[in-house]
Amino acid sequence: MIYDPYSRQMQEDPYPTYRWFRDESPCTYNDKMDFYALFRFEDVWQATLDWETYSSSLGPSLENRGQFPGEVFSIIGLDPPAHTRLRNLISRGFTPRRIGALESEVREIAHRYLDALSDRSEFDIQHEFSVKLPMDVISALLGIPPEYRDRYREWVDQGLERDPDTGLPSPEGVRGMQQGRALLLDLLAQRREDPKEDLISLLATAELEQPDQPPRLLTDEEVGSFCGLLAAAGAETTAKLIGNAVVYLARDPVQRKRIFEDPARIPLAVEELLRYDAPSQFQGRVAMRDVTVHGVAIPQGARVALVTGAACRDEREFEQPDRLDLDRRAKREIYFGYGQHFCIGKSLARLEARIAIEEIAARFPDYEVDEAGLERTYQAHVRGFKSVPIRV
Repeated sequence: MIYDPYSRQMQEDPYPTYRWFRDESPCTYNDKMDFYALFRFEDVWQATLDWETYSSSLGPSLENRGQFPGEVFSIIGLDPPAHTRLRNLISRGFTPRRIGALESEVREIAHRYLDALSDRSEFDIQHEFSVKLPMDVISALLGIPPEYRDRYREWVDQGLERDPDTGLPSPEGVRGMQQGRALLLDLLAQRREDPKEDLISLLATAELEQPDQPPRLLTDEEVGSFCGLLAAAGAETTAKLIGNAVVYLARDPVQRKRIFEDPARIPLAVEELLRYDAPSQFQGRVAMRDVTVHGVAIPQGARVALVTGAACRDEREFEQPDRLDLDRRAKREIYFGYGQHFCIGKSLARLEARIAIEEIAARFPDYEVDEAGLERTYQAHVRGFKSVPIRV
Protein backbone atom coordinates (compact mmCIF):
# COMPACT_ATOMS: atom_id res chain seq x y z
CA MET A 1 0.00 0.00 0.00
CA ILE A 2 1.18 3.55 -0.78
CA TYR A 3 0.43 6.58 1.36
CA ASP A 4 -0.61 9.41 -0.97
CA PRO A 5 -1.80 12.41 1.08
CA TYR A 6 -3.18 14.16 -2.01
CA SER A 7 -5.41 11.33 -3.27
CA ARG A 8 -9.18 11.65 -3.27
CA GLN A 9 -9.47 8.52 -1.14
CA MET A 10 -7.34 10.05 1.59
CA GLN A 11 -9.34 13.27 1.44
CA GLU A 12 -12.63 11.41 1.84
CA ASP A 13 -11.69 9.05 4.69
CA PRO A 14 -8.02 8.53 5.55
CA TYR A 15 -8.55 6.81 8.89
CA PRO A 16 -8.78 3.14 7.82
CA THR A 17 -5.60 3.67 5.80
CA TYR A 18 -3.92 5.37 8.74
CA ARG A 19 -4.76 2.41 10.96
CA TRP A 20 -3.22 -0.01 8.47
CA PHE A 21 0.01 1.98 8.33
CA ARG A 22 0.21 2.37 12.12
CA ASP A 23 -0.11 -1.39 12.51
CA GLU A 24 1.70 -2.75 9.46
CA SER A 25 4.12 -0.08 8.20
CA PRO A 26 4.51 2.74 10.75
CA CYS A 27 7.39 4.18 8.75
CA THR A 28 6.70 3.93 5.04
CA TYR A 29 8.21 5.16 1.78
CA ASN A 30 6.28 6.57 -1.17
CA ASP A 31 8.53 5.84 -4.16
CA LYS A 32 6.29 7.77 -6.57
CA MET A 33 6.50 11.03 -4.64
CA ASP A 34 9.82 10.21 -2.94
CA PHE A 35 9.10 10.83 0.73
CA TYR A 36 8.85 8.89 3.98
CA ALA A 37 5.98 9.10 6.49
CA LEU A 38 5.53 8.46 10.21
CA PHE A 39 2.08 7.54 11.56
CA ARG A 40 2.25 6.57 15.24
CA PHE A 41 1.73 9.18 17.95
CA GLU A 42 5.03 8.59 19.74
CA ASP A 43 7.01 8.73 16.48
CA VAL A 44 5.35 11.98 15.38
CA TRP A 45 5.74 13.44 18.88
CA GLN A 46 9.45 12.65 19.10
CA ALA A 47 10.15 13.77 15.52
CA THR A 48 8.38 17.07 16.20
CA LEU A 49 10.66 17.62 19.19
CA ASP A 50 13.83 16.54 17.35
CA TRP A 51 14.27 19.50 14.98
CA GLU A 52 17.97 18.75 14.56
CA THR A 53 17.06 15.47 12.84
CA TYR A 54 13.71 16.40 11.30
CA SER A 55 14.31 19.92 10.05
CA SER A 56 11.73 22.46 8.91
CA SER A 57 14.27 24.15 6.63
CA LEU A 58 12.39 23.28 3.41
CA GLY A 59 8.98 24.20 4.77
CA PRO A 60 5.89 21.99 5.15
CA SER A 61 5.32 21.18 1.46
CA LEU A 62 6.66 17.76 0.50
CA GLU A 63 7.06 18.81 -3.13
CA ASN A 64 9.73 21.39 -2.23
CA ARG A 65 13.14 19.82 -2.83
CA GLY A 66 15.12 23.00 -2.44
CA GLN A 67 13.51 25.04 -5.20
CA PHE A 68 12.34 27.44 -2.52
CA PRO A 69 14.23 28.43 0.63
CA GLY A 70 12.50 27.74 3.93
CA GLU A 71 12.15 31.47 4.57
CA VAL A 72 9.45 31.59 1.89
CA PHE A 73 7.22 29.71 4.35
CA SER A 74 7.99 32.12 7.20
CA ILE A 75 8.62 30.69 10.69
CA ILE A 76 7.41 27.19 9.73
CA GLY A 77 10.35 27.01 7.30
CA LEU A 78 12.99 27.86 9.90
CA ASP A 79 14.86 26.01 12.65
CA PRO A 80 16.39 27.46 15.81
CA PRO A 81 18.04 29.82 16.47
CA ALA A 82 16.58 31.88 13.58
CA HIS A 83 13.14 30.41 14.24
CA THR A 84 13.31 31.31 17.92
CA ARG A 85 14.30 34.92 17.30
CA LEU A 86 11.57 35.50 14.73
CA ARG A 87 8.96 33.67 16.78
CA ASN A 88 9.73 35.71 19.88
CA LEU A 89 9.15 38.88 17.90
CA ILE A 90 5.94 37.73 16.22
CA SER A 91 4.56 36.39 19.51
CA ARG A 92 4.03 39.97 20.64
CA GLY A 93 0.95 39.98 18.46
CA PHE A 94 -0.47 36.85 20.15
CA THR A 95 -0.17 37.55 23.86
CA PRO A 96 -3.04 36.31 26.08
CA ARG A 97 -4.03 39.93 26.63
CA ARG A 98 -4.24 40.64 22.89
CA ILE A 99 -6.21 37.46 22.17
CA GLY A 100 -8.54 38.03 25.12
CA ALA A 101 -9.23 41.55 23.89
CA LEU A 102 -10.47 40.09 20.61
CA GLU A 103 -13.37 38.16 22.20
CA SER A 104 -15.95 40.92 21.83
CA GLU A 105 -14.94 41.52 18.21
CA VAL A 106 -15.06 37.80 17.37
CA ARG A 107 -18.50 37.53 18.93
CA GLU A 108 -19.71 40.62 17.09
CA ILE A 109 -18.58 39.11 13.76
CA ALA A 110 -20.32 35.83 14.63
CA HIS A 111 -23.52 37.70 15.51
CA ARG A 112 -23.47 39.57 12.22
CA TYR A 113 -23.25 36.45 10.07
CA LEU A 114 -25.55 34.20 12.11
CA ASP A 115 -28.24 36.83 12.69
CA ALA A 116 -28.49 37.27 8.92
CA LEU A 117 -29.46 33.56 8.70
CA SER A 118 -32.11 33.63 11.43
CA ASP A 119 -35.09 33.76 9.06
CA ARG A 120 -33.86 30.96 6.78
CA SER A 121 -34.72 27.30 7.26
CA GLU A 122 -31.93 25.93 5.04
CA PHE A 123 -28.48 27.25 4.22
CA ASP A 124 -24.85 26.21 3.78
CA ILE A 125 -23.30 27.15 7.10
CA GLN A 126 -19.79 26.59 5.77
CA HIS A 127 -20.27 29.18 3.00
CA GLU A 128 -22.31 31.59 5.08
CA PHE A 129 -20.41 31.44 8.36
CA SER A 130 -17.57 28.98 8.97
CA VAL A 131 -15.20 30.30 6.29
CA LYS A 132 -16.11 33.94 6.86
CA LEU A 133 -15.65 34.22 10.62
CA PRO A 134 -11.96 33.15 10.82
CA MET A 135 -10.88 35.19 7.80
CA ASP A 136 -12.63 38.27 9.13
CA VAL A 137 -10.94 37.77 12.48
CA ILE A 138 -7.50 37.25 10.89
CA SER A 139 -8.11 40.21 8.57
CA ALA A 140 -9.08 42.42 11.50
CA LEU A 141 -5.98 41.27 13.38
CA LEU A 142 -3.74 41.95 10.39
CA GLY A 143 -5.44 45.15 9.31
CA ILE A 144 -6.91 44.07 5.95
CA PRO A 145 -9.74 46.50 5.09
CA PRO A 146 -13.27 44.98 5.04
CA GLU A 147 -13.74 45.62 1.32
CA TYR A 148 -10.81 43.28 0.48
CA ARG A 149 -11.61 40.40 2.82
CA ASP A 150 -13.89 38.28 0.62
CA ARG A 151 -11.50 38.61 -2.30
CA TYR A 152 -8.50 37.78 -0.15
CA ARG A 153 -10.25 34.70 1.23
CA GLU A 154 -10.87 33.48 -2.34
CA TRP A 155 -7.20 33.94 -3.19
CA VAL A 156 -6.14 31.96 -0.10
CA ASP A 157 -8.57 29.14 -1.00
CA GLN A 158 -7.20 28.96 -4.53
CA GLY A 159 -3.63 28.87 -3.27
CA LEU A 160 -4.33 25.87 -1.01
CA GLU A 161 -5.98 23.70 -3.67
CA ARG A 162 -3.92 20.84 -5.13
CA ASP A 163 -4.13 18.75 -8.29
CA PRO A 164 -4.91 15.14 -7.25
CA ASP A 165 -2.46 13.71 -9.80
CA THR A 166 0.55 15.95 -9.22
CA GLY A 167 -0.05 17.38 -5.75
CA LEU A 168 0.82 20.81 -7.17
CA PRO A 169 -1.17 24.06 -7.16
CA SER A 170 -3.25 24.88 -10.23
CA PRO A 171 -2.40 27.95 -12.38
CA GLU A 172 -5.37 29.69 -10.72
CA GLY A 173 -3.93 28.76 -7.33
CA VAL A 174 -0.54 30.25 -8.21
CA ARG A 175 -2.25 33.46 -9.36
CA GLY A 176 -4.29 33.51 -6.15
CA MET A 177 -1.15 33.27 -4.04
CA GLN A 178 0.49 36.05 -6.05
CA GLN A 179 -2.53 38.34 -5.78
CA GLY A 180 -2.90 37.74 -2.04
CA ARG A 181 0.77 38.44 -1.47
CA ALA A 182 0.62 41.64 -3.55
CA LEU A 183 -2.24 42.92 -1.39
CA LEU A 184 -0.29 42.23 1.81
CA LEU A 185 2.83 43.93 0.52
CA ASP A 186 0.80 46.96 -0.56
CA LEU A 187 -0.72 47.21 2.93
CA LEU A 188 2.75 46.79 4.46
CA ALA A 189 4.07 49.73 2.43
CA GLN A 190 1.17 51.84 3.72
CA ARG A 191 1.82 50.81 7.34
CA ARG A 192 5.51 51.63 7.11
CA GLU A 193 4.45 55.18 6.25
CA ASP A 194 1.41 55.35 8.54
CA PRO A 195 1.32 52.67 11.31
CA LYS A 196 -2.03 51.69 12.81
CA GLU A 197 -3.22 49.44 15.64
CA ASP A 198 -2.88 46.15 13.75
CA LEU A 199 -0.48 43.24 13.33
CA ILE A 200 0.95 44.42 10.01
CA SER A 201 1.95 47.68 11.68
CA LEU A 202 3.49 45.81 14.62
CA LEU A 203 5.57 43.70 12.22
CA ALA A 204 6.44 46.70 10.06
CA THR A 205 7.96 48.57 12.99
CA ALA A 206 9.34 45.75 15.18
CA GLU A 207 13.09 45.16 15.33
CA LEU A 208 14.59 41.69 15.05
CA GLU A 209 17.45 40.98 17.45
CA GLN A 210 20.49 39.34 15.82
CA PRO A 211 23.69 37.89 17.28
CA ASP A 212 26.74 40.11 16.82
CA GLN A 213 24.73 42.52 14.65
CA PRO A 214 22.57 45.56 15.32
CA PRO A 215 18.78 45.00 15.46
CA ARG A 216 17.00 45.42 12.13
CA LEU A 217 13.47 45.82 10.80
CA LEU A 218 11.84 42.78 9.22
CA THR A 219 12.06 42.74 5.43
CA ASP A 220 9.00 43.00 3.21
CA GLU A 221 9.44 39.31 2.36
CA GLU A 222 9.53 38.28 6.02
CA VAL A 223 6.40 40.25 6.89
CA GLY A 224 4.56 39.15 3.76
CA SER A 225 5.43 35.49 4.34
CA PHE A 226 4.21 35.49 7.93
CA CYS A 227 0.98 37.36 7.12
CA GLY A 228 0.27 34.97 4.27
CA LEU A 229 0.99 32.01 6.54
CA LEU A 230 -1.35 33.37 9.19
CA ALA A 231 -4.18 33.74 6.70
CA ALA A 232 -3.68 30.35 5.06
CA ALA A 233 -2.78 28.27 8.11
CA GLY A 234 -4.87 30.19 10.65
CA ALA A 235 -8.07 31.09 8.90
CA GLU A 236 -8.38 27.97 6.77
CA THR A 237 -7.72 25.44 9.52
CA THR A 238 -10.12 27.23 11.87
CA ALA A 239 -12.79 27.31 9.17
CA LYS A 240 -12.38 23.55 8.76
CA LEU A 241 -12.52 23.07 12.54
CA ILE A 242 -15.84 24.93 12.76
CA GLY A 243 -17.30 23.00 9.81
CA ASN A 244 -16.13 19.70 11.27
CA ALA A 245 -17.72 20.62 14.59
CA VAL A 246 -21.08 21.34 12.94
CA VAL A 247 -21.06 17.97 11.16
CA TYR A 248 -19.79 15.76 13.98
CA LEU A 249 -22.02 17.34 16.63
CA ALA A 250 -25.06 16.73 14.42
CA ARG A 251 -24.09 13.06 14.12
CA ASP A 252 -24.11 12.70 17.91
CA PRO A 253 -27.17 14.62 19.16
CA VAL A 254 -26.86 13.28 22.72
CA GLN A 255 -23.38 14.72 23.20
CA ARG A 256 -24.37 17.86 21.30
CA LYS A 257 -27.32 18.47 23.61
CA ARG A 258 -25.09 18.05 26.65
CA ILE A 259 -22.56 20.69 25.59
CA PHE A 260 -25.18 23.05 24.14
CA GLU A 261 -26.99 23.05 27.50
CA ASP A 262 -23.75 23.47 29.44
CA PRO A 263 -21.42 25.84 27.51
CA ALA A 264 -18.69 25.32 30.11
CA ARG A 265 -18.12 21.96 28.39
CA ILE A 266 -17.41 23.55 25.00
CA PRO A 267 -13.66 24.23 25.42
CA LEU A 268 -12.99 20.56 26.20
CA ALA A 269 -15.23 19.55 23.30
CA VAL A 270 -13.15 21.72 20.96
CA GLU A 271 -10.01 19.79 21.98
CA GLU A 272 -11.68 16.47 21.21
CA LEU A 273 -12.98 17.71 17.86
CA LEU A 274 -9.44 18.74 16.97
CA ARG A 275 -8.11 15.31 17.92
CA TYR A 276 -10.91 13.38 16.22
CA ASP A 277 -10.38 14.99 12.81
CA ALA A 278 -7.37 17.29 12.81
CA PRO A 279 -7.71 20.09 10.22
CA SER A 280 -3.94 19.92 9.64
CA GLN A 281 -3.25 16.32 8.63
CA PHE A 282 0.51 16.26 8.10
CA GLN A 283 3.62 18.42 8.27
CA GLY A 284 6.65 18.14 6.00
CA ARG A 285 10.20 17.84 7.31
CA VAL A 286 13.62 17.01 5.83
CA ALA A 287 16.01 14.49 7.40
CA MET A 288 19.31 16.11 8.42
CA ARG A 289 21.05 12.78 9.04
CA ASP A 290 20.56 9.12 8.26
CA VAL A 291 18.02 7.69 10.69
CA THR A 292 16.27 4.32 11.03
CA VAL A 293 12.66 4.12 12.21
CA HIS A 294 10.90 0.76 12.67
CA GLY A 295 13.60 -0.88 10.56
CA VAL A 296 13.24 1.57 7.67
CA ALA A 297 16.34 3.59 6.76
CA ILE A 298 15.58 7.25 6.07
CA PRO A 299 18.58 8.81 4.30
CA GLN A 300 19.89 12.29 4.95
CA GLY A 301 18.11 14.82 2.72
CA ALA A 302 14.88 12.81 2.40
CA ARG A 303 11.52 14.50 2.82
CA VAL A 304 9.48 13.14 5.74
CA ALA A 305 5.76 13.57 6.47
CA LEU A 306 4.74 13.69 10.12
CA VAL A 307 1.16 12.46 9.80
CA THR A 308 -0.66 14.26 12.59
CA GLY A 309 -4.06 12.96 11.47
CA ALA A 310 -2.91 9.38 11.98
CA ALA A 311 -1.18 10.15 15.27
CA CYS A 312 -4.38 11.64 16.70
CA ARG A 313 -6.18 8.31 16.19
CA ASP A 314 -3.42 6.08 17.54
CA GLU A 315 -4.86 3.48 19.93
CA ARG A 316 -1.43 3.33 21.60
CA GLU A 317 -2.09 6.83 22.92
CA PHE A 318 -5.89 7.16 23.06
CA GLU A 319 -8.52 4.75 24.32
CA GLN A 320 -11.12 4.04 21.61
CA PRO A 321 -9.56 6.66 19.33
CA ASP A 322 -12.20 6.33 16.60
CA ARG A 323 -14.92 7.37 19.06
CA LEU A 324 -15.77 11.04 19.47
CA ASP A 325 -15.85 11.57 23.23
CA LEU A 326 -16.46 15.23 24.09
CA ASP A 327 -15.53 14.58 27.73
CA ARG A 328 -12.16 13.10 26.84
CA ARG A 329 -9.15 14.59 28.63
CA ALA A 330 -6.10 13.58 26.63
CA LYS A 331 -2.70 13.52 28.33
CA ARG A 332 -0.91 14.87 25.25
CA GLU A 333 -1.98 16.74 22.13
CA ILE A 334 -0.26 16.96 18.75
CA TYR A 335 -2.89 18.64 16.55
CA PHE A 336 -1.39 22.11 17.15
CA GLY A 337 2.14 20.78 16.72
CA TYR A 338 4.61 20.53 19.56
CA GLY A 339 8.07 21.68 20.53
CA GLN A 340 9.54 24.50 18.47
CA HIS A 341 6.69 24.60 15.99
CA PHE A 342 3.55 24.54 18.11
CA CYS A 343 0.89 26.73 16.50
CA ILE A 344 1.42 30.38 17.38
CA GLY A 345 -2.29 31.12 16.85
CA LYS A 346 -3.74 28.18 18.78
CA SER A 347 -5.31 30.42 21.45
CA LEU A 348 -7.05 32.44 18.75
CA ALA A 349 -8.31 29.27 17.03
CA ARG A 350 -9.70 27.96 20.32
CA LEU A 351 -11.40 31.30 21.00
CA GLU A 352 -13.04 31.39 17.57
CA ALA A 353 -14.21 27.77 17.73
CA ARG A 354 -15.67 28.20 21.22
CA ILE A 355 -17.57 31.35 20.26
CA ALA A 356 -18.78 29.79 17.00
CA ILE A 357 -20.23 26.76 18.83
CA GLU A 358 -21.77 28.94 21.55
CA GLU A 359 -23.49 31.19 19.02
CA ILE A 360 -24.71 28.30 16.86
CA ALA A 361 -26.11 26.63 19.98
CA ALA A 362 -27.95 29.81 20.95
CA ARG A 363 -29.68 30.09 17.56
CA PHE A 364 -29.93 26.64 16.00
CA PRO A 365 -29.81 24.07 18.85
CA ASP A 366 -31.60 21.33 16.87
CA TYR A 367 -30.10 21.84 13.40
CA GLU A 368 -29.75 18.88 11.04
CA VAL A 369 -27.00 18.37 8.48
CA ASP A 370 -27.95 17.39 4.93
CA GLU A 371 -25.42 14.56 4.69
CA ALA A 372 -26.04 14.06 0.97
CA GLY A 373 -25.00 17.65 0.34
CA LEU A 374 -21.69 17.49 2.19
CA GLU A 375 -18.69 18.26 0.01
CA ARG A 376 -15.05 18.04 1.05
CA THR A 377 -12.24 20.38 0.11
CA TYR A 378 -9.16 19.26 -1.79
CA GLN A 379 -6.30 21.24 -0.29
CA ALA A 380 -2.72 20.58 0.73
CA HIS A 381 -2.41 19.59 4.38
CA VAL A 382 -5.91 20.77 5.29
CA ARG A 383 -8.87 18.40 5.78
CA GLY A 384 -12.43 19.61 6.09
CA PHE A 385 -15.66 20.46 4.32
CA LYS A 386 -16.26 22.84 1.44
CA SER A 387 -20.04 22.68 1.84
CA VAL A 388 -22.10 21.91 4.96
CA PRO A 389 -25.80 22.40 4.19
CA ILE A 390 -28.04 22.39 7.26
CA ARG A 391 -31.76 22.63 8.11
CA VAL A 392 -32.95 24.54 11.18
